[in-house]
Amino acid sequence: MKKPAYYLAVFGKPEPPEKDTADSGRYPLGIRGTDTPGDRGDILLLCCAAGQAENSMSVPGIGIVLTKTKESIFYRYLPFSTPVSKEQLDKALTDEDRNKFSGIQLNTYWLFDMSHESFRNATRGLMISWP
Repeated sequence: MKKPAYYLAVFGKPEPPEKDTADSGRYPLGIRGTDTPGDRGDILLLCCAAGQAENSMSVPGIGIVLTKTKESIFYRYLPFSTPVSKEQLDKALTDEDRNKFSGIQLNTYWLFDMSHESFRNATRGLMISWP
């Protein structure tokens, strides 16, 4: 079994049916299509941007990738007991990952790879609210 890859999935303003919220279990790929990274078992750190009313500017949980189509990545949503704030996330990221994250538009959907170190720093000590 391969080691998982880690990604930061930013959810902008949800506009159903083609755009979902972090807890939906679906990340829309839009024009990126199937060449977007993300294989079964990979881990998404789910970040809600300014357009998400309930979890605005925070990381409410993670997603474990189940499958991917040309339109979407489907994942198992696992919420944190307490969301990670954007400020906490900024401090946890390595310099390289922070530079990638600083370039995003906070009302759109973005997906990029992140290091295991950044993921570990961002989630250290957090508890998952198991369903």
